[in-house]
Amino acid sequence: MTRYDCEGWLRVTVSDDMPDTVRVRIRHHSAHGKYTDIAIPDNIKELISQMSNSVPSQIWDRILQENPDTELTRKQIYAHWTHINKNKWRLHENQVESAHAVMKKFDGKDIEIIPVKEEKGIAVMAFGLKEILENYGHSIAEVAMDSTWKTNAVGHELYAAVGEANGRALPLAFVFTTSTGEAAPNAKDRMLGDVLEWLAKRCPNIIFTLSDKDQSEINAFRAKIRNAKHQLCYWHAIKYLEERLAEDKAPAKYDCRRAHNLFKFIDPTWAPGVTTKKDHVKEPEASAGGSKTGVNDKSMVGAGVMKERQTNAVAGPEETAVSVEEREATIFYSLQ
Repeated sequence: MTRYDCEGWLRVTVSDDMPDTVRVRIRHHSAHGKYTDIAIPDNIKELISQMSNSVPSQIWDRILQENPDTELTRKQIYAHWTHINKNKWRLHENQVESAHAVMKKFDGKDIEIIPVKEEKGIAVMAFGLKEILENYGHSIAEVAMDSTWKTNAVGHELYAAVGEANGRALPLAFVFTTSTGEAAPNAKDRMLGDVLEWLAKRCPNIIFTLSDKDQSEINAFRAKIRNAKHQLCYWHAIKYLEERLAEDKAPAKYDCRRAHNLFKFIDPTWAPGVTTKKDHVKEPEASAGGSKTGVNDKSMVGAGVMKERQTNAVAGPEETAVSVEEREATIFYSLQ
């Protein structure tokens, strides 16, 4: 609110003898500047109605072109444009029913409704963008999926599948879903799997899939697009590594047998801090850039090397420390 040095004041007096009576005195010494009427005039309303099929930014540019000194704002134009067009997309008072009606209205024209098997406790609305999939589906080699959470009034999550083709990011499909405690185990995995199976038929050349660490997304990608390599996006990988390294607690105990079962190239006899130079472990040779691993320090892919110096005091049952051996162990770790 704009304020003025008008030397005005407001005094409210209440007497203990007359508590039901309030005395109000107001003084206004200097007049404020005149208020500007910022209501949208009729000629602008008529222009917005005529350009209702255009986006608000185009209407705003037209207004500025005809009247560059207007007191109107872009938000006013957008609000009136929304009011005029709401009947086009608000087909029912219930938001969910309205969304279903809009999808059915444009199905086969601009979008394709994705069939998803119904399950108890989970509601789904899914659709793909018809023109993009028809024109670029066979060129897409990389697909990423991400989701929002608690972004609308009816508690639906929004999943978006985005593809990469010719150096551009293209929206491919969207999924609105919500679930209750009655949903069966892994219901979301199966739901996303149905969506990705439909998408894979229209994008048959996918070789990379990306997501954050949402296990439902990972499971669906690995189940329905099996020939593609799945990985976390770089931003999420760095974020989770930083969070884990910042935790003030010891890591889980290393189990060499479990590690070998997951990845056969891991030596089942190796353990951190145990394998030493005496066990004929060679130090990695220095690369031209000076790094012993030959790996770009900024890259999170590949192997890293960590040196650990340990000082062990060895004492017999009836002796004090007999010898102190300082050893250097080279520990290789792989970021999968």
